[in-house]
Amino acid sequence: MPIVLAIGLGCHNQVGICRQAPPLHYAAREVKREIQADGRPYLSRAVALAYDDSRLFVLDMEEDDIKVFSKSGVFEYLIGRKGQGPGEFHLPSGLDILAGKLYVADSANRRVQVVDTKGGYLAGFRVPFSPHRILALGPDRLVVMSLPSGRDGQEKVLHGYDGGGQPLWEAVDSFFSRDSVYDLMRNRWFMLRASGGEFFLVPGANGRLIRRLDADGALLGETEVTEKYPSQEIDIPAREGKKRTLHAFCWNCASDRGRLFLLVPERTEDGDLGPGWTIAVIDRAGGLEATVALPDRLTRIAVDGNTIFGIDVDS
Repeated sequence: MPIVLAIGLGCHNQVGICRQAPPLHYAAREVKREIQADGRPYLSRAVALAYDDSRLFVLDMEEDDIKVFSKSGVFEYLIGRKGQGPGEFHLPSGLDILAGKLYVADSANRRVQVVDTKGGYLAGFRVPFSPHRILALGPDRLVVMSLPSGRDGQEKVLHGYDGGGQPLWEAVDSFFSRDSVYDLMRNRWFMLRASGGEFFLVPGANGRLIRRLDADGALLGETEVTEKYPSQEIDIPAREGKKRTLHAFCWNCASDRGRLFLLVPERTEDGDLGPGWTIAVIDRAGGLEATVALPDRLTRIAVDGNTIFGIDVDS
């Protein structure tokens, strides 16, 4: 089930936080949920979160649906089911919301679908790849991220479309080294909405540069996240029995009111890397403004003011 957490990030907004100052430290607490009847559905593989003024939408890749909750965490209804028809999904992997419309990266069906917040089908179009993530910058400007195949060298990973599915542009080359596992980890990216119809591109590994792009995919600038931000290293199996070191940057992330919220990867009990117990709050200049200690390890997050919506590792 989604976890709703409260934090106190608003209390220092009137005081400029100097980038050289030590970061502030917060502890998030879980908000008490409303009473809920038994029989609520469990999340099999939650891969994305989105919210509007009153509801939280959780994309479940394994169940091929969107589970809708109140913003206090109470389940309300389902959207979609497994299939190839309008409003049906097969291994959906990305979700966004804009102006009362849900945009779904319907990965195995190789298409983008648009439904309303009750599940009514509105539109859709095919794409020549398996869409991985989606970001709606406007009703007529969608950014779809693809996962590189790793077979034929570098590929473009960002694809711009209008609302009718007409291709507009492609941007950002994938990393390619012929080591498929390593390349897969290197090519983990996240798209976050920025102001002015722009967006951030955040690396999942091997980089501290956060790019800002416009609605046409043009690079506007890059911000390097401070070295105070914690990261982890792990050895990845490579070709010929060798290993390569991967620098894990963030497990998941969110943006809200000009800040970036990065879910810091941490070591698991078996020595692997997994989602951690800490969110790092990054300011506009790349400084570590604050850290938020979590009561549970989260795999996915969304932020709305002083509220964090999260999926814990047991969901």
